[in-house]
Amino acid sequence: MSYVVMAQQGLDAAEARNWDEAIDKLSAALQHSTNPTWLIARSKALIGLERFDAALDDADLAWHTASQRGGREIMAIAQYRRGVAFLRLKKYANADYCFMHCMRLLKGGPAVPKEDPGLQLVDGNGFWKVTAAEATDAARNEGIGNKDETLKRAAVQRTPDTYQQKFRDWRMASTMRIQALAAMEKLPEDDPGRKLTATLVPEEKSLAVHVSDKPESEAAQAKPAAPKPAVPSDTPLRLQDFQSNTAMSVSIFSKGVDKEKLKVEFLESSVRLDPLVYPSGDEREFRLDLWGEIDTSKSKCTVTPNKVELSLAKKTVGKWPALRADASSRPEPVAKLEAKAGSETQDADSVDSVQPRSETLQAPATQLAYPTSSRAGPKNWDKFGEDQNSDDDKDVNYFFKKLYKGASPEQQRAMMKSFTESNGTSLSTNWDEVKDRVVETVPPDGVEAKKWE
Repeated sequence: MSYVVMAQQGLDAAEARNWDEAIDKLSAALQHSTNPTWLIARSKALIGLERFDAALDDADLAWHTASQRGGREIMAIAQYRRGVAFLRLKKYANADYCFMHCMRLLKGGPAVPKEDPGLQLVDGNGFWKVTAAEATDAARNEGIGNKDETLKRAAVQRTPDTYQQKFRDWRMASTMRIQALAAMEKLPEDDPGRKLTATLVPEEKSLAVHVSDKPESEAAQAKPAAPKPAVPSDTPLRLQDFQSNTAMSVSIFSKGVDKEKLKVEFLESSVRLDPLVYPSGDEREFRLDLWGEIDTSKSKCTVTPNKVELSLAKKTVGKWPALRADASSRPEPVAKLEAKAGSETQDADSVDSVQPRSETLQAPATQLAYPTSSRAGPKNWDKFGEDQNSDDDKDVNYFFKKLYKGASPEQQRAMMKSFTESNGTSLSTNWDEVKDRVVETVPPDGVEAKKWE
């Protein structure tokens, strides 16, 4: 078996949190090449086995090997692994220092600046002065997603997926930084954990030889392992998502997917993948029903050994409240507005097939109601009509309730604004039409509009 294959097996074992196997495989591969990615994975496995000093040594060496190869992003991750090791060693000042340099590198800062910015954050005795509150404020104001010019330069010639991965790494380092500082604040003022002893350029040590914690004699005497219990065939795939205002990134953890065999179909509000490998080992179709609509021409799929990654371009700018749709939250296409208000028995499939259209409606007389925003808050359209008793009112309310549920977020805003401002006498689904004006009250014939007291 080649050392490259062995290294890949070690990386897979670390991903699966099989720490002993990861250390054995990666240690064998590292005898042939001190690849910084392999060192970082072994550092992670050593943390899992609570061998924190050894994990720190591997992270230090990963920083040097990445520096020699010009791998700035790997250098940032190496600083992150150093921070994790210091955190577990309860050296909180050192941990925050390393997390801070990780975040700085991810934002495009120099690998080794002429003046170490961390040295300005200690007092005359070398104690770390930063607080958790300051780190929290910095995370809000200096995030990798803001309009910082440094970030714009860092994003040049980067794919969206790479930039989003950098954002996830930056956010994780920021979270760990706040955690380290919160723990440090619980220590006495003169505790060694508050003192900065780490350096930006770590001490370079030779490669250490590590083996798993299991003694060879124990492995030799061990009885054959009992077969793992079968995973139920209905065990779902694990998903992880991250979103911006314009895109939704989804990781589907499905190990061993054949990229040549996989067929991916992007639909307006769903994605179909066939086949994916389920936890039970079965290969079958997977359909992801989405909360919102996507631009199928700009969405794409990437297959890795352990997961399938989707990059979905949102059709409408804005945050989704959830990744997946369910029976109550999934937006449906709006019915044509010429549909009769009393058609409670209308076929739902025919409603879904109609394309949305926007116009201003005159509310029926049975629907007259003054807005409740001044005293009882905004109108709850999901409950609309439940407090009415007549059959005619129920028919009208059913129509408006279905209309609101099927509308896009922009159409829903238009409906809420027009209904409230017109005192319940007009309803519009065209946001461009109503956003810059006050919708006037237009009462039905024979009804006089009075001001709400």
